[in-house]
Formats: sequence, structure tokens, C-alpha cells
Amino acid sequence: MRLIHINEVNPGIKIAKPIYDSKLSLLVQKDTALSSNLIEKLKQIDIRHVYVEDEISKGIVLEPMISDTLKLQAITMMKMIYDLYDQGNGENPKQVREEHIRSLKGIIDDMISEIYSQYDKKYYSTELMGAEMYHYDHAVEVMILSVLIGKKMGIDRERLLKLGMGAILSDVGKSKVPDHILNKKGKLEPSEFEEMKKHVEYGYDMVKELVELSPLSRQIILLHHEKLDGSGYPNGFIADQIPLLVRIVTICDIFSAIVSDRTYNNRISVDIAVEILRSAAPVKLDADIINYMMQIVDMYPPGTLVELSTGQHAIVIDNNLSAPTRPILRLLTDNRFEEVDMMKDLTLFIKKVVSRLPNS
Repeated sequence: MRLIHINEVNPGIKIAKPIYDSKLSLLVQKDTALSSNLIEKLKQIDIRHVYVEDEISKGIVLEPMISDTLKLQAITMMKMIYDLYDQGNGENPKQVREEHIRSLKGIIDDMISEIYSQYDKKYYSTELMGAEMYHYDHAVEVMILSVLIGKKMGIDRERLLKLGMGAILSDVGKSKVPDHILNKKGKLEPSEFEEMKKHVEYGYDMVKELVELSPLSRQIILLHHEKLDGSGYPNGFIADQIPLLVRIVTICDIFSAIVSDRTYNNRISVDIAVEILRSAAPVKLDADIINYMMQIVDMYPPGTLVELSTGQHAIVIDNNLSAPTRPILRLLTDNRFEEVDMMKDLTLFIKKVVSRLPNS
């Protein structure tokens, strides 16, 4: 199994993971052979990447940290919450919101249980839908990553739940930002960026009276765009003025955004995303948290195509837990495959991640 861009999909290739539409209805089942018409339909609804099973990726398994079923429940709940705040009506909006927050808390608690059941398993994103569902999928990814880092740092389970709630709701205020700004494909004008920045205050105002949400979770929603050097918003806090759990969500929010497909941008590879974060530390971002992230993020997830220092190409089969930059590879040479463990061949290095093989 591997993740490829929709433009590289040829008719007849089999889907390795189900695909859902914007209404969270099953669109394409696993093991479906894609026709030309179905490929075009996926492009029309902005599905940019799909998981496939082909000859070079046969036998490669992607086991997500959180089950697709539970993740889909969380995405569904987040869409309901966004829609509720967006509508801002109903016979008793506050009561409905409390019920939704309570249900969301139960889902996150189940996710934390799944995380606790894993041992030394690496994290990687497993998107199930198109770019137009980015905001809901992003919210769940930020939550998962934040909880993983928090657990790695020794944060107790009660605070992990509060961290998870703040993380998953951190961008809920974007439901009040006009769509033409939220989904703009070009650079925002200064006035548009000022409106976008207000989403943290919108979000805080939405949740500040919810008894189901802890003060710590609300604080994360308000402050998750603050930076250590004071260049963030809304308050321009610096260093120790920014609580630890807020710093965690800040980093996870940035990371998830740049490794995901968005309406206005395409994903970048995990290794480059990590370097972007490291370049912002320790001036803007917490270097210690980034180091913890590097311990849990799969730098080269199984199914990743890479170009090696020798000029050869390979696909990642599995990772080495103790050496995230030296995975186990399937070397692709002259229509034959050879397994190489980079921990056993220290002369070999990954030059870069590639989206396709030469002449493919």
C-alpha cells in the first residue's frame, strides 16, 4: 500500500483504503478498481491523494495509530460542531453544544485508550477524504499528535484529555471566518489576515461558557497561535507566558497543516515539514517539544518513494524505531526488488522524497 497523487492514478488500479465524500458517506470501497470515470469524479471533488495497492507496494502495511472507524467518528462530530456554531440557532443552542462537547470528550477518551494500547508505534497521517474536509480532518490530526507528544512527555491522562479537547477545538472559531478568506487560494490581503487571526477569539468566545470544557482547554483555543518571541497572536505573549500544553498544540497545528492537502495548498513530505519546524526553533517554537515530536513521527512512512544517495530509487517498507532517518527499504532496480536495511548499510542515505518513479 502507498499514497499517490490522483494525477498518477491509472485506470484499473485498486484502492487500498476507503474514500469518503464531504457528507462523510462512503464514496469508494477498499479494493475497488478505479475506472476512468471514477478517477475524474474524485478529481472533481478535490480528492488529491489516494491509497493504492500496486506491484511495488505489495505487502506494505500502513497501520494507523487510531482506527479509521474511531477517527471517522471524531471527524463526524467535529463537522456537527462546526455546523452548529456556523448556524448559531436552534431552540437551545447551549444545551446542544454541551451534549456535543460531552460526546466529543467520550470519543477523545476512546482515542487516548487506543494510544495507550500502542507500544513504540510511529505516528503518520491517514487522510480519508478530500481537501474540502480539511478543517475537520486537521482538527483530529492535531489532537492525536498533541496527545501523543503529551504522553511521551509524561503528562498524566486527565491532562491529556484536556489537551486533546483544546487541540481538537483549537480552530473552531474558523467557522465564523468568511469562506472567501478561509479557503482563498492566494496570499491573504492584510485586512483578510487580520480577520483570519480573529478565529482564536471567536473560538474562545464560543466555548468560554461551556461547563464541559475545562479552562485549560479554553486557554489552548485562545493562545495556540502565540510564538515564543512575541510575534504570535492574539496577545503577543513571550516564552514562559505561553503554557506548555499550548506550545504543544502550536507545533502540532503547524505540522499537520503543512503535511496535509488544503484547498489552497498541497501537502509536503514529513521530512521537510520537520525541518521547517526545526528552523523556527528555539526562537519561535519550543525546541524540546519538536525533539519529542521527532521521536513519535514516522519521518518516512511505509509506502514513501525515495531517491537514494546512489541515484537509485526505493520504497519504504518499515521504519527502524531507533533511527527514524534510516528505514528498511525495497530497492527498485531493473524490474526486481531487493530489501535493504539502512541500519546495516551505513554508506546509503536518503537524498529526497519523490512523488513518482522516473519514466513512470
